[in-house]
Amino acid sequence: MVNNNVICVIDGEAGSCGKAKVCGEIATNKQINVRASVTNSMPNAGHTFVDEDGQTYLFRNIPVGVVNKEVELFIGPSSVIDMDIFRQEYDEHETLLADRKIYVHELVPLVTNEHKEREKRIIKSGSTYHGCAACNQDKIIRDPNLEFFKGYKNAIVLDNDSWLDMLYHHLNNKDEYVLFEGAQGTGLSLNFSGEHPFVTSRNISVSNMLSEAGVSPRRLKKSIMVIRPFPIRINDVTQEGSYVYTGAYGGASKLTWSQINLAAKCGFYPTDDDFYLFDNSLTDDVKEKLLNNSSKQVLLQIFGSKFASISLDDITLIDALEMERLIYKSRGIHEYTSEIVDLSDLKNPLLRDLSEMTSVTKMERKIFDLDIKKLKSSVRLNDPDNLYLNFFQHLNLAYEGMVGNYEEQVIDRYCREYLNWLEDLTNTPIAALGTGKKNKEYIRKIS
Repeated sequence: MVNNNVICVIDGEAGSCGKAKVCGEIATNKQINVRASVTNSMPNAGHTFVDEDGQTYLFRNIPVGVVNKEVELFIGPSSVIDMDIFRQEYDEHETLLADRKIYVHELVPLVTNEHKEREKRIIKSGSTYHGCAACNQDKIIRDPNLEFFKGYKNAIVLDNDSWLDMLYHHLNNKDEYVLFEGAQGTGLSLNFSGEHPFVTSRNISVSNMLSEAGVSPRRLKKSIMVIRPFPIRINDVTQEGSYVYTGAYGGASKLTWSQINLAAKCGFYPTDDDFYLFDNSLTDDVKEKLLNNSSKQVLLQIFGSKFASISLDDITLIDALEMERLIYKSRGIHEYTSEIVDLSDLKNPLLRDLSEMTSVTKMERKIFDLDIKKLKSSVRLNDPDNLYLNFFQHLNLAYEGMVGNYEEQVIDRYCREYLNWLEDLTNTPIAALGTGKKNKEYIRKIS
């Protein structure tokens, strides 16, 4: 009889939903007894885990399961390794690794500078340009010049049979669980996201995670789809300061971080109309001052490639809030009193910037409303047992850092209706609400 003890954690949107937080919570949960963790990750994406003390760990190839010192670590053959990045990642986490080995499949290829340059020449739909797609391209056409990972310290290479034997030692143990860590978001899947060419270079699904590790679907015990209220994508502005459109999230409206910041503070949904309920001082003098103090990159991020022809009449209240926020952010200020909207009636009138930077490119993420049709498509593709709704505090900052059981918390009617709506339309129960970055900062909704 087949032993089904695999737990898959997959991102249900376009990435950066907090998979590493969930993987870390599962790996460190003593009641689950995870003893092996598998990734097929590439250096184009980062996975961030923050422990209870606030210590931050960034992983790109090494499984997040490393945070549990009892877990054996596996890097599968659909991974790609950049040796410079891998050495740095390994050395930064050597204390966590201790004397443990990382078992790397023999067919993990190495990225070269030529791969990175090839992507820059070819890909015009947005990319981190880390060479992963080009490297895989050479693997698929069996380029005889392609190099494969040869090992580094205790990261050792195993041939196909030995790698599988080591993994199946855990898969066949009825007293253990094996954690499969998703690499990217289903909403970026090469063939089934509906977003081509604004996609990643591989298919993203639970079934694909299993096949990439050489494991039958019959081994699956449970799959958890991690989502967030407002999906994100990488910025349209590159590190070099050029504009490259990187795609949308289905038919969802693009939002701004200013909308998220103000809505989360006041507990309403971030629609355009709600912003005009506030007293504002958006005069031409204010607009001109904001324009004069905004860098090219700020204007490019807000107005796109037409930024140079923007007139004062074109600037909306939301545009102005974004300019104000980004000016403060460029000065290292992430909490401030807005000079555009009057929040003096609030107990704490300061606005806090909740914007996020990508782990790899260090560029600000762009953010969208939720396209429920697209999310339902991801659910259909993966059939998860549960949803894990991270960034719950983006609906209301009152829930930031909240922990405990759902029924014991004071959750407002608007948020309860939102959760019921998500569960009804996806036909999938929400297991937990992530309320912060740290490990175990979540509200347990179901056992």
